[in-house]
Amino acid sequence: MSTGYDALEDRYLKPQRGRATMLRMAKDIFHQKKESAIFVISVVITSVSGVLYPLALGLAVNAVLERNASLLILYAVIFFTLYFVQFFSNRWMTLSSTRVAQGVIKRMRDTSFQKLQKVPLDFYSKVRAGYLISRIENDSESISDFLTYQLPQVISGVSTIIIAAGIMFYIDARLALFSLVVMPVLGIFTLLLQRRVRTNYLRTRRTIAAITGNLAETIAAIRTFKAFNAEDQAYTRFERLNRDNFSANMDASRLSSSYGSVIRVIEAVGIILVIYEGSVSLLDHLISLGILVAFIAYVQQFFNPIVQLSQLYNTYQNSMVGASRIYAIIDSEPERDVGSKVMDSFNSSIGMNDVTVRYDDSVALEKVTVEIRKGESVAVVGRTGAGKSTLTNVVLKLKYPDGGSVTVDAADLMDIDTKSYRNLIVPVLQEPFLFNGSIFNNIEYSKSGITREEIQSLIERYGMEHIFRSLPGGLDSPVGEMGRNLSEGQRQAVSILRAFVRNPEIIILDEATAQIDSRSERNIINAMRKFRERGTLILISHRFSLITLADRIIVLEKGKVVQQGTLSELSTQSGVFRDLYKRSVG
Repeated sequence: MSTGYDALEDRYLKPQRGRATMLRMAKDIFHQKKESAIFVISVVITSVSGVLYPLALGLAVNAVLERNASLLILYAVIFFTLYFVQFFSNRWMTLSSTRVAQGVIKRMRDTSFQKLQKVPLDFYSKVRAGYLISRIENDSESISDFLTYQLPQVISGVSTIIIAAGIMFYIDARLALFSLVVMPVLGIFTLLLQRRVRTNYLRTRRTIAAITGNLAETIAAIRTFKAFNAEDQAYTRFERLNRDNFSANMDASRLSSSYGSVIRVIEAVGIILVIYEGSVSLLDHLISLGILVAFIAYVQQFFNPIVQLSQLYNTYQNSMVGASRIYAIIDSEPERDVGSKVMDSFNSSIGMNDVTVRYDDSVALEKVTVEIRKGESVAVVGRTGAGKSTLTNVVLKLKYPDGGSVTVDAADLMDIDTKSYRNLIVPVLQEPFLFNGSIFNNIEYSKSGITREEIQSLIERYGMEHIFRSLPGGLDSPVGEMGRNLSEGQRQAVSILRAFVRNPEIIILDEATAQIDSRSERNIINAMRKFRERGTLILISHRFSLITLADRIIVLEKGKVVQQGTLSELSTQSGVFRDLYKRSVG
């Protein structure tokens, strides 16, 4: 049973059972009808041509004993033809298996990525990003290896076993039964080992996911580790996770090698029984030497795929565990987006009526009732944890109320099409995410097709030339990973420009100036002052310099609205706002 984070992850990403995963994988494989048909046919042809070798060999031995040269030449030609056919079918099998495997992986990754864009925001507060990356990358690679290299062997092996068994019974049913006496022992052993193998490989997938998650987290926070001289602690944590992964893989390997060794012993017992009984039959003149040679070869052909399948069984379990983890992402619950009303413009107001929001057992907002009118600038202030960001998440339709309702232009927000609604409203966050590329690339992704001239015009219109003046490459300057080549002010300015190019009707500034210098802040305030002449502005801020833009201020305390009014009104009233204001201005 899973514990700790693994149990939490299983709750949000429910794993499938092995059989359900296998059937779903088969459906994905046969979704590519042409490629999968070529693949199966080429595998069967390869198997059939391979299985006929021993029969041709046995008949050739009989021809030698009978001194029949014409039959010997015939069987030699058949032998060569089988090799020739197998050469071409094997080539087609390799190419088609690669096409099928890569097609399945592409489809799984595409579907997973689409689903990750549709899950609710709460999902990401519970499930670690590095673990998700590991599922889509590492787990899909294990599936790719299995489908490309091992699945052809599985199908070929099964085909060989069936055809070889049929020929063995056709040649001599009594000898065939002797060779299969050991099969029940093999079946029981496999069933007893199945659960342990799956558990071991699930552990290997989870430990590699933990390593990937730790790497992503450590690299993202490398400056913090260096600043606090915490490199040794980071290494100790990584070494522990790496050791767990090493241990998990060694346990899986030991189980795999034990399984293969036992299968070899069972195979040897089967061959000994056939040699003994076949020799007795040969001495009694019941069979010819050629038939005995062919039969021994068929017994080996029968057991060799079983040995290979026993070795591949562990790989199969590994890939099925990986597939179940990816399917768990695909099956995760999307946002409750049932709205169909398309919203082309914002005309009157956003209203929150007795809105209550909970996170697990804690209440973030409690019976909040506010109204934000079109063209109004509203500031939402409060101490840390008061519920400010939760309120903006509700307005952005990123968090759904547990009680009460939200209306936009008198329509319930739940009834409004999310995509059309979010075209009207843009957030500017405290820590903007910038992609590795140029400033232009980061702004362009917000509105495909925008030109440099249009962006430059926006910079001039909103008085932001000073912020970008020091960059030698202008809009083509590289921002670096996470925007590390830019100052805090420049990063925030890019984020604001990204909002402006969308030409939104509402902008939410969520602590957008909390970490920038005073000069950059003044430029951003001036830009927002120009925007509010035509749009609606929602300000979340501890910085009272930004609150001067607000027509009205809403004060939150422990998830409740405790005060509302203008800056001049609230600064003279006793209460939470006055305490915050005094601390800000000294």
